[in-house]
Amino acid sequence: MLRKKSYRNSGYGLILILLLAACNLPLQTPTSGLLSTQLPATPLLQITATPPTNPPASPALLPTNTTIASPTADLLHPLVIKSSLCWEGPGAVYLVVSAVKNGERVELLGRGSNPGWWVIDNPIYHDPCWVTQDVLQIDPSFDSANLKIFYPPPTPTPTHPPSPTPTP
Repeated sequence: MLRKKSYRNSGYGLILILLLAACNLPLQTPTSGLLSTQLPATPLLQITATPPTNPPASPALLPTNTTIASPTADLLHPLVIKSSLCWEGPGAVYLVVSAVKNGERVELLGRGSNPGWWVIDNPIYHDPCWVTQDVLQIDPSFDSANLKIFYPPPTPTPTHPPSPTPTP
């Protein structure tokens, strides 16, 4: 009987091993209630490169990014071509209020009543200041006739008393 018991136990063990091995076998059909992770047979996005049908004849015909600005806006923002001081009025008798740097654009407010002077928006303090005409590059086609004309303020009074005149 001992032999029969060991065959029986061996049989149970073999059945147990087969059942456990069967749990790891892949399923042929998905069971309901489980999510399927199958990928579609066709790709979702397909990128293909096709050459242009009519290539440009020369590089000169390639499109360029051309932004056309308002002519008034460019004309009213001349380029500073020479670093300079900016005064309260036309000339060194007035106080220096700011400076302009070579290469920056400034806003043209008007022309001075004295020839050769322009009035610009002070780039630092944003009030009017005067610069000479050789400091700014103004488009030759610009018509300054419609610009506001600025008249110089009174010259500053000296802060120190006048020196006494010698008596003979």
